[in-house]
Amino acid sequence: MKRRNFLKTSATAAITIGATQSMFGSIYQNALMTSPSMQQLVALTQNSDKIVVLIQLQGGNDGLNTLIPIESSAYYNARPTINIPKAETLPLTSTLGWHPKMGGMKQLYDEGKLAIVQGVSYENSDRSHFRGTDIWLTATDADVMKNTGWVGRYLQTLAPEFPITLPDEPLAVQLGTTLSMALNSDGGSIGITFRTPEEFYNLVRGTGSNIEDESIPDTAAGKELEYMRTISKAAQSYSQIVKDKGDAGKNFVTYGNTDLANKLKVVAQLIDGGLKTKVYLVAIEKNSFDTHINQGGVTGDHASLLEQVSTSVKAFMDDITASGNADRVVGFTFSEFGRRVRENGSTGTDHGSAAPMFVFGNKVLGGKIIGNDPDFVNVDPYGDLLMQYDYRQVYGSLLGQWFGTPSNAIQSLLFDKSFEQLPLFDQGGTSVRNADFELEATVFPNPASDAITIKVSFPQATRAEFTLYSLQGKAVASPIAAELTSGMQQVSMKIPQLPTGAYYLEVKAGALKKGTIVEITGR
Repeated sequence: MKRRNFLKTSATAAITIGATQSMFGSIYQNALMTSPSMQQLVALTQNSDKIVVLIQLQGGNDGLNTLIPIESSAYYNARPTINIPKAETLPLTSTLGWHPKMGGMKQLYDEGKLAIVQGVSYENSDRSHFRGTDIWLTATDADVMKNTGWVGRYLQTLAPEFPITLPDEPLAVQLGTTLSMALNSDGGSIGITFRTPEEFYNLVRGTGSNIEDESIPDTAAGKELEYMRTISKAAQSYSQIVKDKGDAGKNFVTYGNTDLANKLKVVAQLIDGGLKTKVYLVAIEKNSFDTHINQGGVTGDHASLLEQVSTSVKAFMDDITASGNADRVVGFTFSEFGRRVRENGSTGTDHGSAAPMFVFGNKVLGGKIIGNDPDFVNVDPYGDLLMQYDYRQVYGSLLGQWFGTPSNAIQSLLFDKSFEQLPLFDQGGTSVRNADFELEATVFPNPASDAITIKVSFPQATRAEFTLYSLQGKAVASPIAAELTSGMQQVSMKIPQLPTGAYYLEVKAGALKKGTIVEITGR
């Protein structure tokens, strides 16, 4: 096979690599992954079955016509033709209403399975689609340029030898035709992309098996070719796994025939089939939410998009609930910016600033709104909404509360920036499953200072031992033992005076051993 054709087919196989970056790696990422906390996190999280689904609303979703400030005359005055009348909205609070097409997400909110974060953006937000999207995907400030994504950096901590040693199953899957910058790591893209498992399988299997027929020259280009051959082999290996998991999984509900619904349907099928992917990324593509013209109000282009999002997320949640996977999966929506307060001359809206995010899942602390109603008095120089929360607060909350990442590691993953977490996820710790028991450590308060409460479940009565270690592996408290009955149990453990930091709690029952990271504030 000619090198040009090989590179073409490798790209088509959807394992795309930034060659120069991946060949030489990064001092920053290597230092992060060799830290003791990261090594413990890898050992813990690799066995976790928790999943996140990211839904990208490309183009800039209009938050003001998604959650309508029904008592604000400023809103109605600024949007004389595209406003949503109060009487048409679905009830949310005394001052806010859902767009009438958002019934599915309203139901999830009412059931406590969806939370809203108001006014999400970042300082000096950029109104370019391209730059704004890059900022959200790389988790940077407006004036900082990076080429690794926040998801890719996190996943590389779970596969520190990537791409020399590849995970047995893909850590990230994107449903679409191109790989997002969010999945870029220092070793290249750490995810795969396809539209259906069958398409991926047929595409990769159709690339041929003669890539090793030609010798590899001892040059820089030859080393690049050898590297890409390794990635191509991984694509072929993943194609069979993805197809097998897709064949093993099934859907339990009927989805609408829309772009997002079809993608979430595949995600639910792969989850049910047992694919060990931790992050799924789906998007309504082609800048669909860039509603400069004929946006509409109660009906129209934007209304159709909101209906697609709402019904698709509701169907997905019903599906994973029916398959018994709902407690393992959370997700959130994101968009590169909101829209301007005032409508334009084309019955649409132009690029704006802050907008709401929606966080969903059984383990989301739902049924609540974080933040205040839109403020039309205190605005930015363009007359648009000010930021209430930095988008990286949501990212950090997901990493810390859902995946159990220690705060010092989160700060490193976000380029040494510290962001206050929001109360978004059930902080039951990182759940580690096997056939015998589940473990989650719940800390009250968080971080702990005097004691922790440990929740552990066994299928039958057993004796368990609990030990607290430093991240260097030294026991820092006397082990405690307890005779436990079957089912979920709670065990209290007092904490000695310890320096502030992350620690490792281990639970042993016979030959079984599981653990989780907890954080302690020194007294």
